[in-house]
Amino acid sequence: MRILRWLLLIPIAGISLYLALANRHDVLFSLDPFTPETPALALQLPLILVIFLSVLAGLLLGGAATWTRQSKWRKEARQGRRDVKRLSDEIVESSENLPVPSADVPDRP
Repeated sequence: MRILRWLLLIPIAGISLYLALANRHDVLFSLDPFTPETPALALQLPLILVIFLSVLAGLLLGGAATWTRQSKWRKEARQGRRDVKRLSDEIVESSENLPVPSADVPDRP
C-alpha cells in the first residue's frame, strides 16, 4: 500500500511542479462579473496561485460536505459504543452477584 501511494504521489508532485514553473505569469483575478474593463475588486496573481487556491478551496468544501453528510453514522457509532459499554457494565455487575463455587480439592495421598 505504501509503494502504491509513492507511485501515485511522485507523478502528481512532478506534474504540480511542472504546472508551477510553466504558469508563473500574472493574471487578473476579478470578482466583479458586471464590469470586466474596470472591476471593483481585482487582484494580479500568478496563475499557479489561482489554480492551487481553487483546488484547495474545492478540497475544503468537499471535505466539509462529506463530514456533515456522515454525521448520522458518527452519531449511530457513538450510540453503539455507549450501548456496548452499558451492557458490559451490566454483565460485570451481574457476575459480581453470582455465588462463587467452592474449590474443594481432595487431598492427594
